[in-house]
Amino acid sequence: MTLTTSADGALSITPREFPTNRGGLCKKGWTAAELIASPERILEPMLRQADGSFAPASWAEALDLIADRLLKARAEHGPDSVGVFGGGGLTNEKAYQLGKFARLALGTSRIDYNGRFCMSSAAAAGNRAFGLDRGLPFPVEDLDAAKTIFILGSNPAQTMPPFVGHFDGAREAGGLIVVDPRRSATARLTEDGAGMHVQATPGSDLVLLLGLTNIVITEKLIDTDYIASRTVGFAELRRSVNQWWPERVQEHTGVPVWQLRDIARRLAQSPDTYILTGRGVEQHADGTDTATAAVNLALVLGLVGKPNSGYGTITGQGNGQGGREHGQKCDQLPGYQKIVDPVARARVAAVWGVSPESLPGLGVPAVELLMTMAKPGGVRTLLVHGSNVVVSAPNADAVRAGLAALDFLVVCDFFFSETAALADVVLPVTQWAEEEGTMTSLEGRVIRRRQAMDAPAGVRS
Repeated sequence: MTLTTSADGALSITPREFPTNRGGLCKKGWTAAELIASPERILEPMLRQADGSFAPASWAEALDLIADRLLKARAEHGPDSVGVFGGGGLTNEKAYQLGKFARLALGTSRIDYNGRFCMSSAAAAGNRAFGLDRGLPFPVEDLDAAKTIFILGSNPAQTMPPFVGHFDGAREAGGLIVVDPRRSATARLTEDGAGMHVQATPGSDLVLLLGLTNIVITEKLIDTDYIASRTVGFAELRRSVNQWWPERVQEHTGVPVWQLRDIARRLAQSPDTYILTGRGVEQHADGTDTATAAVNLALVLGLVGKPNSGYGTITGQGNGQGGREHGQKCDQLPGYQKIVDPVARARVAAVWGVSPESLPGLGVPAVELLMTMAKPGGVRTLLVHGSNVVVSAPNADAVRAGLAALDFLVVCDFFFSETAALADVVLPVTQWAEEEGTMTSLEGRVIRRRQAMDAPAGVRS
């Protein structure tokens, strides 16, 4: 999209043609200019006073205070008493620098980001099945050629309107299959012969996927050559789905047997088929198993790695993919390299000009990190960049209490968010139009984001 400024200084957004959005924008895109020009924006560093109020300060004063408190925390409680919490909205460059800063300058292993609240189940399933967690391992426009799209746990017609334009081919073929307990906007796209709305009982997606896998195996609809040459573990999978025969699946999901068989046959017999999952089926106690079941169904049908077919998970945040590729996760160095891998540690250490032994080890995931705040052996000082954990993290009351009990809290944000309101120092940072950088889209496409305007005088990147 393009940001323009009128003669009177008003900002406006104009959509641009691009393969993924085809000139369309979602609600966030259309209203993005309003955030930049908001009168509520923080325009200078703010320091908490003795009476609990905030007062403006210079950048030098704020940074000196932060540096002193970081040094004090490390000296008194060790480097792992300092935590760093990032976000999936940071550019690739910021995500990389944040991870490097945490591990080199602070020497802490306590770094993670809010992507754990988003697609961590899908990421774990991807690592389990493929050794890599990606969103869509194919360009979005490949969906245009699909004759069948099976989508679970997502409502892109409402959350990502431009995305559903790529469903038109499947709809014309009557092959859009939407699993949703509600008659969502995406489910309504299946009407008038465009596909099938499957109203499974809430929380039964895992059973549904296991049941469909059972049907394609028992009806010999699987790709045996593909399974033999490109997969392992099929015998174990077959045994695990044997207990989910159609009648039992119907009891658990509410989906009638005839519809289960219809879905399975459509997925297997359609020439161009995609299986897509979203947060709705992943953010459960069995979310990783559900995403894995979707991957397994795609594998037994031979969909993965073939033209005009495959499995993908629809990512959430603007740079959720790039955020974890560049070192914000507690268990990964930049480039998807495991922090416990000696070869990876040596490689990254050489690039950074340090010894592998100087790099901190494995940290703890986001929720666990937040639950250690102000507890013995836990995080006592926290730096938050691009995340509002009071709102987004689970167990919000405990998170709020933990933040309030910290020795020192620094928040980098555009506004006084619920998290910033608890901080000792709030640093105003640039918004998307005020900085250069790159983002990695849900399909793995690296997109350059050009600076369109200067940031206000008191705001820094």
